[in-house]
Amino acid sequence: MSASLRFLLPALALLASTVHAQQPQQLTYSEHIAPIIYQHCTPCHRPGEVAPFTLQSYQDVAARAQTIKFVTGIRYMPPWKADPSYRHFLDENTLTSQQIQQIQDWVDNGLQRGNPALEPPLPTFPAGSRLGQPDLVVPMQEAFTHQGNLQDLYRIFVLPTNLPTDRDVAAVEFRAGNRRITHHAIIGIDTTRRAQVLDAQSPGYGYTQFGGFGFNPTESNWAGWVPGMTARLAPNGLGKKLYRGAKILLQVHYGPTALTQKDSSVVNIFFSRQPVQRYIQTLPMTPLQITVGGTFVIPAGQLKTFRAEYRMPADASLISVLPHAHLLGKSWKVWGVKPTGDTIPIIKINDWDFNWQGSYRLPNLVKIPANTRIFAEATYDNRASNPRNPFNPPQTVSWGEETTAEMFLCYFDFVPYRPGDENLVLSAQTENELFQRPAMRLYPLYPNPAGAEGVTLGFSLARPAPVTLTLTDAQGRVVRRILQDETYSAGPHQLRLSTASLPAGLYQVRLQTPDAEETQKLTLLK
Repeated sequence: MSASLRFLLPALALLASTVHAQQPQQLTYSEHIAPIIYQHCTPCHRPGEVAPFTLQSYQDVAARAQTIKFVTGIRYMPPWKADPSYRHFLDENTLTSQQIQQIQDWVDNGLQRGNPALEPPLPTFPAGSRLGQPDLVVPMQEAFTHQGNLQDLYRIFVLPTNLPTDRDVAAVEFRAGNRRITHHAIIGIDTTRRAQVLDAQSPGYGYTQFGGFGFNPTESNWAGWVPGMTARLAPNGLGKKLYRGAKILLQVHYGPTALTQKDSSVVNIFFSRQPVQRYIQTLPMTPLQITVGGTFVIPAGQLKTFRAEYRMPADASLISVLPHAHLLGKSWKVWGVKPTGDTIPIIKINDWDFNWQGSYRLPNLVKIPANTRIFAEATYDNRASNPRNPFNPPQTVSWGEETTAEMFLCYFDFVPYRPGDENLVLSAQTENELFQRPAMRLYPLYPNPAGAEGVTLGFSLARPAPVTLTLTDAQGRVVRRILQDETYSAGPHQLRLSTASLPAGLYQVRLQTPDAEETQKLTLLK
């Protein structure tokens, strides 16, 4: 072999390996596309759900490949409307740019299936409830017939609970009986008996009412459901109340259909397993708070923006946000401005869609300090170029409960703030931990700083255990043994620490069990 050939062979080998490395990855359904579809699409695209076709196999996906490529490419699907670059939420369902590109490349290069043995297993979905066994099942008392007249219908059903006493509620789960026609549901609570009167005056089961309930019930936004939404249990110590003898008001939006169909839906109630210390409150922002844009009227042919403002009277912890508009809605932006001037981003929806709206739940409690100004800004498009405009030619539109009218509403779920709420990361807690066995934790002391009035100590245990609680000074010297190897049951517990005889200064409370240890700092001011 000549010397020149000996030098040429390694160079050719290097060139071949470089060319091979630069060749595009062979994308297959089994290894690359199925994991995306099963996680982001199949939960809705399966039998009995709201999507118009199933995506549960290679054959299903290949048959709809061009449609999937198009709707994911324009980010119409999955239907997640909140801008993830502004604020993240629980149950966020978005595709990355890389995933969208993989779908496009897979479709363009022949829909290769690959080795079926490498496909992930098809997800299994629970029937009846995603949260386990409900404590109270409240069904529609009879099936409702939705006429096949291609018309929307908002129908309210008055469901008795027959509760002899008030109960604390950790979760409310709506289960649509016929997801082909069930567009969304809003659940209220009534103790006034007004809903029963309206029901009795209306022929057939339930009564028709666009938008609201036809009156102001005890709670008008107790819970809700939109396709793809998963019910969640409230964090330990938080919850809602279901009043003795209350009626559940179930407002179901039935979408237009050409075929007459029946629906029989159910509301599942899960009672709180731990004592509720703070009840979740709902704050609505309405046109009464509009400060920019004038009277809530959207002239024909115009793009109109309205901004509302609300000043938070006391420290609060935000749990979720729910903007609401109708067909002319174009965009939403909600934010807060603290007294210090710092901004709190809450939610931004760049492309509002009446067909995909619901409650957006934060992954952690967000503190809204007292005197924070909360702004909600919505833009409406009443031009002929808006394909969702219900009128052709456009007409002047104002507030109304009909779908063809408009609304400016933004609901906030919150609880009064307590120190340490910022550290409660909801997305890091499993449903089992939230609902049954909270992990061992020493909660933030309250109040802190404290004076001679004393301090509340709270802690939770995952299982029964001997507990030692110790108060030490800044140098680590034991000042007081609050508990010494005393056995406590699983769950939350609360004690009161007297501080009347303690001098001002810095202290530390230490919680010890055989398995773990936690500390919290305490400042005494006298």
